[in-house]
Amino acid sequence: MTTVEEQEYLVLARSQDVREGEPTSVVSDGEVILLTRVHGQLHAVSGICTHAYSELADGELDGTRLYCSLHFACFDVRTGAVLEGPAEHPLRVYPVFEQDGDILLRRERRVQGA
Repeated sequence: MTTVEEQEYLVLARSQDVREGEPTSVVSDGEVILLTRVHGQLHAVSGICTHAYSELADGELDGTRLYCSLHFACFDVRTGAVLEGPAEHPLRVYPVFEQDGDILLRRERRVQGA
């Protein structure tokens, strides 16, 4: 039996709904994902702070720096990296792209073959 990876695409939002410099929170399969547009570039990271359960959409976006409103941890929306504590773990980064006015999430799923 072999394992094959297939890609699937999920529509997260309309492109027009994610404005420059304004974080937009969406939920996909129970995961909170934060969409941002910085200098025209689309980014997607986990929408929950890794330090304490706080929605990052309530925080502040300053360029590519995203600040949590609870304890002011700072993350880079391009890479998910922690820039300032108290968070110690990076945010998950999601592969997204735009097509025909939609923002799509590319996900791989493993399929068992014969």
